Amino acid sequence: MMRLILAGLACLILCGQAGAAEPAPASVLPASVDLRPEFEKWGLSPRGQGERGTCSVFVTVEALEFVLARQRGRGQRLSVEYLNWAANQGWGVSRADGSFFRDCLRGYKYYGICPEEDLPYRDTFDPDLVPSEAAIAKATEIWAHGFQVRWIKFWNRQKGLSDGDLVQVKQVLAKGYPVAAGSDHSRLLVGYRDDPRRPGGGVFIALDSAAVRYTRLDYAWAKANLNDLYWIEGPPAGPEKSAEGRRPRRG
Repeated sequence: MMRLILAGLACLILCGQAGAAEPAPASVLPASVDLRPEFEKWGLSPRGQGERGTCSVFVTVEALEFVLARQRGRGQRLSVEYLNWAANQGWGVSRADGSFFRDCLRGYKYYGICPEEDLPYRDTFDPDLVPSEAAIAKATEIWAHGFQVRWIKFWNRQKGLSDGDLVQVKQVLAKGYPVAAGSDHSRLLVGYRDDPRRPGGGVFIALDSAAVRYTRLDYAWAKANLNDLYWIEGPPAGPEKSAEGRRPRRG
């Protein structure tokens, strides 16, 4: 029975669609949105991936940190190292440093994520790393919040976005959620600004773990180069849910 429940939850996180939060119509979108003040308020300023190829893992963790802070009203750093481990468990992928979004999300759905202090980020990748029982227990608590993934665009071999994809990204940002954006280097989109002087008519603001700062992407560049896109939606703010009855796997 637990296997069936977990399989159903994994399908939900991998197959969700963006319409659930009823974002604003394109015709009434604001000219700019900037979520950086919220990130800073919750102590979620940019942090760096170092020399490792973990950008997609960082983006997924950053999206989870934001929606968790939005739910709790306070920020907490989550473990990139733990999610990198979880993304490598049991999906037919090799032990690798860094993963596609789909592997990160599947790893989270089955194994949860623990606070940063329970498995801190390391300068180098250890393929034999195994989280402690304490870290896995903490991962259960965060996993129980019931966050949902909403896909705007799944990954495919052909990079690039449609005009509709760009509008959906702006709609989600206007709703108050950051958007994970995959490419040769993944980033978390945290705002936008319409500007007819810029290529494509404006810029996206991105939290960038390689640059360790906020960067800007012209709409034209984003349309030509971005690939998979998703965002994470949380339940309405309120008392934290119990983890009882919803346990991630252990090893």
